[in-house]
Amino acid sequence: MREYGFRNLIVAMACALSTAPSVAQTQAATNASAAREARAADQALNAQYKAASARLSPASRLLLRNAQRSWIAFRDSQCTFETAGVRGGSAYPMVEASCLKELTQQRIRQLGKITACEEGDLACPR
Repeated sequence: MREYGFRNLIVAMACALSTAPSVAQTQAATNASAAREARAADQALNAQYKAASARLSPASRLLLRNAQRSWIAFRDSQCTFETAGVRGGSAYPMVEASCLKELTQQRIRQLGKITACEEGDLACPR
């Protein structure tokens, strides 16, 4: 278990370092940057959710709302699990925000499929 959390920390730190400017940043600055990226992903998720919801019938809209609420609970629980190895450490906010951002971006892609449905596609909810 701890090895998995440590591996996630290493991956998250490597990602942060690979996109960081050449000037050294403090952990607080890195944490703040990761939090901004997670908030931006959340805003994009809200926009994508509204676009998907607008295409649905009232009954399907209710189903999507329930699914979205369940997905948010899953995302938050998953990130709690994935960050267990760094909880209490200075990198915890960065690792948590990275997890939230990654899962949110996956959900944006899922909801985008609903928005991109073409008329007559039986695999798409209506």
